Amino acid sequence: MSDAPTPHRASPRSAPDDVWDRVRADYLSGLPAAEACRRHGVGVTAMRNRAAREGWRRTDLPWTPPQTLDPDDEGLMLEDTVAGDLDRVELYQLTHVAHRRMLRAIMRGRATEALRWRRVRLALEAEQAIEAQLAEQEQRLWAQRHGPGPAGHVD
Repeated sequence: MSDAPTPHRASPRSAPDDVWDRVRADYLSGLPAAEACRRHGVGVTAMRNRAAREGWRRTDLPWTPPQTLDPDDEGLMLEDTVAGDLDRVELYQLTHVAHRRMLRAIMRGRATEALRWRRVRLALEAEQAIEAQLAEQEQRLWAQRHGPGPAGHVD
C-alpha cells in the first residue's frame, strides 16, 4: 500500500463544476456560506471543505464591522434626532426601534434575531407601563396633597 495521498476526485453525487463555480462566486462576493449553499443546492460542509481545499479566501473584500446597521436604521435616525444625547430618548422611541428591527429580521429570515428584538420590545413596553403607573400614582398623590388643580385644569 502506498502512503502517497490520492488526488481528490468528485464523487458521483457531487455537484457539477459549474455549480461550484457559482457557489464560489457568490461566496467570494460576500454572500454568507449558508445562503450561497442554499441558493445552489449544495451542503455547507461540502462547501467549506472545497473552500479549504481550493483556498477560497475572502480577504480581498473590504472589512466591515460585525454589527453594521442599515443606513436607514431607526436607531441611527433616533440618535441623530436627539443629537447623541441619550437622556432625551423616550421609551416609546426605543420600543419603535426594537419593533422595526424585529420586522427587518423577520423579512430577512433571521428568526432568532427577530425573537431577540421581540423580547427587547416587550421589555420596553413593560417598562413603559410601569412608568405610566408611577406617573399616575404621583399625580394622585399630588392631587391629594394640594387639592384639585387650577381652574380649567383637566387630568
